[in-house]
Amino acid sequence: MKDTIIKKLQQATCDKTELNKKVVRWQKSLKEAEKALTDGGKKKKEGK
Repeated sequence: MKDTIIKKLQQATCDKTELNKKVVRWQKSLKEAEKALTDGGKKKKEGK
C-alpha cells in the first residue's frame, strides 16, 4: 500500500517541484516509520 501511495503522488506531482519535494519527505518518513515498526523501535548498539 505504501508503494502505491508514493507512486501515485509522484505521478501527480512530477511537474511541480515543491510538491515533489514533499512527496520525497513523506517517503522518507514512511520508511522511518516502517523501520521503527519492524524492529520494535529498538536501536542496535554498536561496538558492545
